[in-house]
Amino acid sequence: MAQSDHSDLHSRHYPVDEDMALQRRVWRFERVGWYTLVLLIGLTLAGLFSRGPLSNAERHSADGQLRVEYQRFMRNGASDALIIHLQGKPGEPIEVAINGQLLQGFNVEMLQPQPLKASTAGEGVRLWLLSDTDGRAALHVTLRSDGVGRFATRVTSASGASVQLSQFIYP
Repeated sequence: MAQSDHSDLHSRHYPVDEDMALQRRVWRFERVGWYTLVLLIGLTLAGLFSRGPLSNAERHSADGQLRVEYQRFMRNGASDALIIHLQGKPGEPIEVAINGQLLQGFNVEMLQPQPLKASTAGEGVRLWLLSDTDGRAALHVTLRSDGVGRFATRVTSASGASVQLSQFIYP
């Protein structure tokens, strides 16, 4: 017996008026809604709206002297880390500049380790870190997002190495 011949799928007038063509459209709409909900949950778990594989990002400079780890997607009011890895001469200060919209869309809560020196530079900030015996330094910046939309930032070392970051803050 074919599915369209099934008596439950025909419109009836007794005991209740039914419009099965409309009912089938409603069922189709509900299925699309369920699939959309499952897709949205999957994207959320993958990090589209906060931490996760879709949100985790890393940028390297062309010369390998600078590497930045960050989150592409954040929520307004949430805290997250920006980690800047630098390479320089062993035991000497390394200068890094953070420019762009980072300071407009985020509040800097903590810098770890504390920089040797810090100064403002236009719309950004310059920081000096002491490198280790291998010439490496890492700066952990804890940020609290305080905006909505896309924010572009450029991180530059004194050696000329530079990376561009783009982060999106959801309301």
